[in-house]
Amino acid sequence: MKGLESSLARKGRSRELAIYGVLFLTLLVIALWLGVDLTDGRDRIIAERTEIAIQKSQFMSQWFGTTLLTTDYVIRGINDKVDASSLADAGPERITTLSAWLAQKMASIPDVAGLGIYDANCVFVASADSQRNGFRSNTRDCVERPPKFEDKLHIQYMPTQKSASKRPVILLTRHQISPDGQLRGGTLAVIDLEFAQQWLNTFAVGAHDVLAVVDTDGTLLARNPPLPEAIGKRAPTPDSQPRFGEDRFSAGFLALSPLDGRRLIFGMSKIEHIPIEVIVGFDLASTLAEWQRRAWQLTGGYVALVLLSLLVLREHLTALGQREEMRHLAATDALTGVANRRHFVETGTNEVRRALRYGNKLAVLMVDIDHFKVINDSWGHPTGDRVIQALAEAMVASVRDQDRVGRLGGEEFAILLPETDWDGASLLAERLRSVIQEAKAVTAADGTIVRFTISIGVTVIADAKSFEDLMGRADRALYQAKEGGRNRVVMG
Repeated sequence: MKGLESSLARKGRSRELAIYGVLFLTLLVIALWLGVDLTDGRDRIIAERTEIAIQKSQFMSQWFGTTLLTTDYVIRGINDKVDASSLADAGPERITTLSAWLAQKMASIPDVAGLGIYDANCVFVASADSQRNGFRSNTRDCVERPPKFEDKLHIQYMPTQKSASKRPVILLTRHQISPDGQLRGGTLAVIDLEFAQQWLNTFAVGAHDVLAVVDTDGTLLARNPPLPEAIGKRAPTPDSQPRFGEDRFSAGFLALSPLDGRRLIFGMSKIEHIPIEVIVGFDLASTLAEWQRRAWQLTGGYVALVLLSLLVLREHLTALGQREEMRHLAATDALTGVANRRHFVETGTNEVRRALRYGNKLAVLMVDIDHFKVINDSWGHPTGDRVIQALAEAMVASVRDQDRVGRLGGEEFAILLPETDWDGASLLAERLRSVIQEAKAVTAADGTIVRFTISIGVTVIADAKSFEDLMGRADRALYQAKEGGRNRVVMG
């Protein structure tokens, strides 16, 4: 190689990159694991909370639906026993008896606030409260008068301004219908919404949670926490809310609350054939509060781990750098930066063994500065040191990366040339000698330009048996160059 510095620098950089790579991969794996774990934990919490919301809504809808089903059962019984169309000509006595009977029926359903029978014109002909007799029902079917009436339970919210009692109520009606689908009369029950609101208020809710009862049109019938100004109004339906049919149905979903804009975990349930839905909403932020605290703790711990790892890595790399520097100093000539004698001998010994084992080519150049003692005596040792440095620079600049330049001592150098034969070695030696003679010079302390020349001994491995043998032959060739007049190359 051109010099020991480049070799050690490459090794140091490779080791440093390897350490950085391992640390980066380790921290990346930890980060991915934390991300997956936190994501799974969040999804698991939401899924569990959604299931609880669904179960709670099912329980509440079943409980609330029981009241409606009980009322419907009573209404069915009344329709089966009383033909509303036959009451048109009923006398006061029969109406009084019928009203008393309706009052008894109403008393059997504590949550019902009114019960009456209406005729084909939707006029009440008998009711638990006889004062309502003669009033016309303003239910949707009575107002719109569809071409054909349906034989099913009709549930409708009636706001204060339209309610006969001047209180918000739920109206439950079942029509008596002729074979051609025309209205013959029917029975109507009134449930005061105060019952629904009081029932919801018995459930404990979180600060931002919600319980609600709505009809299938989205009209809010009752809510906990109470929100009087929204009761009876139709709230916007979130995009993710499922659409329920006539059958029993339950579902869970995430959506923004249309009333307060908070993101909630919703559970919704509907009783079969009853157009009432019970909604349970858990505040997402409150649900994930503990998870968020854990996420921040883990994130903080991970950041601390990263910082600690970087600190430890910096200390480790500093120690490695110091060790590499000491190794560099132990293997490098302090004046020139090329390999010192010990390192050059170690490298040369290994190269000779490799060449002998695999039959590779190998050459060695022994280089010596001509009349170096005269330079020292004439211009001083600092100038002599600069001459040595100039030669080392020229040698390093002339060789390949795989070659090795070393200082053996004083003004004597050597170059190890793997995979080089006689021709290649002699060409390099002659080029180096020419560069030194024609281009290299140093300036003495008094400003004098000092030029110098070198002598070179060249040999190849040929029949050499060891590094010492190879160096001995190169040294003898160098001696012949000096004896032959210096500033020359001798092959030996």
